[in-house]
Amino acid sequence: MGTWTDWDKLSQEVREERRKGKRVPLTFPIEVAGFDRTARMFSERTKTTDISEAGCRFQLKTEVARGDVVAVKLLDRQSEQDPTNKSLLFRVVWVRQDPDGWTVGALKLQQERIWHVHFPPKNQQKPASD
Repeated sequence: MGTWTDWDKLSQEVREERRKGKRVPLTFPIEVAGFDRTARMFSERTKTTDISEAGCRFQLKTEVARGDVVAVKLLDRQSEQDPTNKSLLFRVVWVRQDPDGWTVGALKLQQERIWHVHFPPKNQQKPASD
C-alpha cells in the first residue's frame, strides 16, 4: 500500500519561517576564528551579510564545513578592535561555495548578545498598509 501525502500541511510547513528569529540585512565587521578543513587554526576578518538574534551569515576565504564550531568577535567600527567585545561560539549550519570563497550561515551557541541590536519578536505582525 502507498503512503498518503497531506499536501496542504506540507505546503504550510514550507511557507512557515524555520529560523529562530527575523533576519536583518546589517553589515558588521567581525573576526572569525576556528579550524579549517586541514585542522589548521585560522583567523579571518570579514563582515556579516545579515544577522538575527540567533545567528548570522558571512563570507570567508577559508573553507569550513557544516557542524564546525567557530568563534565570532564583533569588531569596533572605528578602531577595528574593541577589547570589551569577546568572541562567542557559533555552529556552522550551512556552507555554500562562491567565486570568492565561502558563504557561511552560523547559529549562535551562547546566550550572550553580540550584535547590540534589539530584534522584533518573531511572531510580531507587520502593520497593515493603507
